[in-house]
Amino acid sequence: MQSLIGSIDSSTTGTRFTICNLNGEQLSYHYVTHKQITPHQGWLEHDPIEILNNTIECIQQAYKKMNGEHKLVVIGVTNQRETVVAWNKHTGKPYMNAIVWSDTRTHDICQEYLNKYPKNHFQQKTGLPINTYFSSYKLQWMMENNQILKEDVKNGNALFGTIDCWLVWNLTREKNHLTDVTNASRTNLMNLRTLQWDQELLNQFQIPIDCLPGIKASNSKFGTLKIKEYEGVDINSVLGDQQAAAIGHALFHEGDCKNTQGSGLFIMANIGQEIKISEFGLLTTVLYQKENEKAVYAFEGAVESGGQLFNWAKDKMQWFESWDQLSQSTINTDDNGGVYIVPAFSGLFTPYWNLNASGTIIGLSYYTTKDHLRRAILESVCYRTKDVIKAMEQSGIKINKIHVDGGLTKNRELMQLQADITQKKLVYPEIIESTASGAAMFAGMGAKLLQEKDILQNMKVQQIYEGKKSYEKEYKQWELAINCALMFKKLE
Repeated sequence: MQSLIGSIDSSTTGTRFTICNLNGEQLSYHYVTHKQITPHQGWLEHDPIEILNNTIECIQQAYKKMNGEHKLVVIGVTNQRETVVAWNKHTGKPYMNAIVWSDTRTHDICQEYLNKYPKNHFQQKTGLPINTYFSSYKLQWMMENNQILKEDVKNGNALFGTIDCWLVWNLTREKNHLTDVTNASRTNLMNLRTLQWDQELLNQFQIPIDCLPGIKASNSKFGTLKIKEYEGVDINSVLGDQQAAAIGHALFHEGDCKNTQGSGLFIMANIGQEIKISEFGLLTTVLYQKENEKAVYAFEGAVESGGQLFNWAKDKMQWFESWDQLSQSTINTDDNGGVYIVPAFSGLFTPYWNLNASGTIIGLSYYTTKDHLRRAILESVCYRTKDVIKAMEQSGIKINKIHVDGGLTKNRELMQLQADITQKKLVYPEIIESTASGAAMFAGMGAKLLQEKDILQNMKVQQIYEGKKSYEKEYKQWELAINCALMFKKLE
């Protein structure tokens, strides 16, 4: 009987369980969305219990869809990063909803740090700037605003973790409180050099080490499943979702680059086994670590708004009704009519890292039409991608091509614009669920079922987009629009 591999992919919008063969091809899957809870402006929460129940449902339903006997050997877990959960180690009950990576409630906490330190104060240790994006500030907020949690932290009864950690603790027989180096590297609490929690940082944020999970290499054994359908199957890999997508694209060589395009954009490039700290606004993060080997690092650019911008334009502004109508704007117009849209709904991430940047539409005139606005939306995503690629090349990484995945990449017009504006080849794969397949294949590597060369062979290309038109002048105009977003001040 053929050995199969699987993955739990717990993303910002929902949970997927996928069963693959060793070529990374999907044989069965089930997907369930979870509620997006927004109690206040700028806040975003998820219910950890709902995510756990949905994960169990996805595993059970994907099992049923296999319609017969099969041999699932190993699974991997991949997850939305930075999102944090706090729960009681005895009851297993969360103290509150998970605070999601894009939640900006920690703005004031971050501003307090920025009043004392430069924004790159922690970067030599963690690779990360001071920003609401990262977990340490969310954990600090939780402890300051939940008295029961604060007391239980003091008494040693509370556990913290990212979503991978929450799922591993709940789904394994051993109730293992573990995470991997990729997720730990996004908390702003792990030292990139030691790959362990940094005591100086823990003291800074007043987080006892006993509340935090153990950190393991990405393809270690994290425990065995206790779910009836796959009782005893090993969880042999944990990766943050962007790192799993990078494995799905086989980014095993220095300079290999991918851009996952969903609600945000996440652009990642392999920089090898030596830590490099960018002076141009990039994050340094762990790409992966194989057991008993040195970690491989990456530069990452995080763009705050991709699909989120399209949803805002469609649902709140009614600028278009369908993807086809949005795409048609590139045919109806030769350019954006001088209009630029900077989607800084919650500040600007890479490479600017400015919490106070304002969403901006600039260049309007009586000549402006809805087609110009629609085209400006598409171009915005491409210009933000170019911002990151430019920073990578300024930081010494030569990018020849960009592997792409995520929901936005299904739009051909957007992909052609992106190739034009970045002047890079875009590689669109046959297996478009790169995150799920990457997590499963890395688990396969951990179980010695696959090697790097096998994943490279599995990486088949569906389409390549190449730049046809230069946007050099327009990009300079875009940079002026960015300056406007950065300089605009809200009066108190």
